[in-house]
Amino acid sequence: MGARARTRSAAALATALGVLLTLAACTLSPPPPTGSESALAKLITRVERLPGVDTAEGEIRQVDAKDDPHDWIASLEVQADTTDLGVAERIRRTAAQGVTGTTLTVSVDVPRGRASAPVAVDPMDPDVVDLAGRLRAEPFVHRLVVTPHDTTITLVGRIDFAEATALARPIIAERAATLDRGDISMGITATQPGPALLRAIDGFQRDPGVDRVSYSPGTTYAQAARADAGAEAAGGPTGAGTLRSYLAIDARAPGTIARVLATTEDEAADAREGPRTAYHVGLDGPGGWLGLPLDAREPDDQGLDEDTVPPAPSAHPWTPADVDDRAATLRRFLLRSAETTGVPATVDTAAEPCTPTGTSDASGTRATASTVVPVFTVMDDAQVPFDAVTALWTSAGLAPGGRAMGRDDWSSTTGADPASASIRGTADGLSLTAESVCVP
Repeated sequence: MGARARTRSAAALATALGVLLTLAACTLSPPPPTGSESALAKLITRVERLPGVDTAEGEIRQVDAKDDPHDWIASLEVQADTTDLGVAERIRRTAAQGVTGTTLTVSVDVPRGRASAPVAVDPMDPDVVDLAGRLRAEPFVHRLVVTPHDTTITLVGRIDFAEATALARPIIAERAATLDRGDISMGITATQPGPALLRAIDGFQRDPGVDRVSYSPGTTYAQAARADAGAEAAGGPTGAGTLRSYLAIDARAPGTIARVLATTEDEAADAREGPRTAYHVGLDGPGGWLGLPLDAREPDDQGLDEDTVPPAPSAHPWTPADVDDRAATLRRFLLRSAETTGVPATVDTAAEPCTPTGTSDASGTRATASTVVPVFTVMDDAQVPFDAVTALWTSAGLAPGGRAMGRDDWSSTTGADPASASIRGTADGLSLTAESVCVP
């Protein structure tokens, strides 16, 4: 960098600081700490002289002009002109003395390399820089932001969130991180989200009816116990409990998405390792707890540690009722559906727990049936058989109820079995399911 560019940066900083001082005088706020303006200007000049640095800019501001007017932050933002992350160490050594009377924060943007993603990193922490160096070399990373308190990974477009999570976890170890792409933002830890929710989120990203997905991981009982032990050793308050993981989704068919989440396993909660994940679909849509019936009450499982076993979700163990007749009805229904396509298929049936109307326990039983009609063995396009099946369902008193993860949900308008059904095109053909009403 030439002297002119450095002088211009320092002059610009002085002008900005002059404006801040003028505003401070007008609002009776205290001025920046004595010597801080000149110290920051000199730091900018020294940093811009470093090899690999293109530009440096900075400002001094109050942490909170109203409630904390005497606490000041000096921020320094550096743009590198090299792809070598080694520039971070040079900046760290140069900025080590800080800025008089302030807390110094530093960020350096390093551009994309031949086999490394662009990264914005806090150069003052060697461990953070090391983590950034390892992550930016991974092919699933499109862009990266790493600070002592946050790691945000923007993913490339050709990888699922479940796969990216599996690749990122060994690198971030015990740190938390956020995986972003498009309208999906998903926090991850060593254990959260669990495998079932990861599969669901990958399904949501492919669903045109889902507009936004945001997931924030909570804490486990073991983490709460360690936090309590640390607080007790420091003489602080204990018993803060755990934080519940939270999933927020914007979707055009909120009820359908909620039904998917109600049947999505929460492995950590089921293993009694942490509180159950909460979710909400849309501003005014349904909410609930992952893996529990839609009308379930909130689990009382947040104030527990790893030595306390939370209660089971249901107070009544499930004893299957006899739903053989209902299963036979569902089998005939799906066989008729397959017949409309002209392609034979076999139907599997089963019984599963459900929540009877007016109760909060999954103590009821419903029959289920499923089949995949291999239409591609005799035709190239599934649209005609798809339309034939849904026409039959309409004549049988079912109506479309929503769409999630590529599957169209239908429900009975008469109260008779099947109470619900679904259809989805797959690589193997048409996937059909049906469920009976829930009986106590």
